[in-house]
Amino acid sequence: MVFSEAGLWDELNQGRDRMSVPQRKLWDTVKIPPTLWQLRGYEPCWVVGLIGATVLYYNHLERGFNRSPWTQFGVIDQYQALDWDLETLLEHQLAVLAAGSDTGPWAGEPQAGEYLPASRKPVP
Repeated sequence: MVFSEAGLWDELNQGRDRMSVPQRKLWDTVKIPPTLWQLRGYEPCWVVGLIGATVLYYNHLERGFNRSPWTQFGVIDQYQALDWDLETLLEHQLAVLAAGSDTGPWAGEPQAGEYLPASRKPVP
C-alpha cells in the first residue's frame, strides 16, 4: 500500500523545519511536487527531488528518505533501506556535491566477518 500524499507532506514539512540553512537551500533547489515513481521490483514510492541522475524518494516500506540513480524517467533503479530523515538525506547530497562524486552509502551498515574478495560473499 502506497503511503498517503497527506502523510508525505507532513514528513516534508517537518523535515524542512529541522533543516540547516545549507540543507534548506539545496532542498529549495532540487525539490519537485511529490510524484509516484515505480521502484524496480517493488511498489511505487513518492519521488520528492531530482539532482541530475539521482532521484530523492520516500520509501514507505522502510519509513524514510533514500536516494537512487535513475535511467528512465518514472522509474527508481535501486531499492535503499537507509530510512533517513529528510535533512540527513540532504546532508549526504551536500557531501556528494562537495566531494564531486558520490560518497555513499548505498546500503545499510557493514556486517562483521570475512569476505571473499571476488564474490563479496561471506566466507563459509
